[in-house]
Amino acid sequence: MRLSRILASLNRSMEIVRGPAPGPGRSAWVKYNGMVWTVGVPKGKSSDDASIGEQTKITLASIDERLAQAGTDKTKIIEATVFLTDMSDFKGFDAEWQAWLPEGIGASRATVGVNQLANNDKVEIKVTVAA
Repeated sequence: MRLSRILASLNRSMEIVRGPAPGPGRSAWVKYNGMVWTVGVPKGKSSDDASIGEQTKITLASIDERLAQAGTDKTKIIEATVFLTDMSDFKGFDAEWQAWLPEGIGASRATVGVNQLANNDKVEIKVTVAA
């Protein structure tokens, strides 16, 4: 009987769990095998001209919310990929990123310059986090 409980628990951990759909064909987050993947965007920014600081704060708050829904948080972040439409905004983005992460918490992070993001956003951040 104990082995069957262990196997049942293992099967549950191997299930793909998806968060709410922010749009067709997307999930707010996906959890599988002890890992969570999510993407943050500055939904609700004041305008298309909102500063990189404002957009980054909104994006990071979105990530916090999604990670909480998935049962984890930013202290378990493993890696991040940051997309910026203007690499001259890097310092403004990075200041917000550093303020967001608790002391002693870091991530393997890459920052990529892109031509354009949806909704005229200046930043989008994809993270992988331990559940």
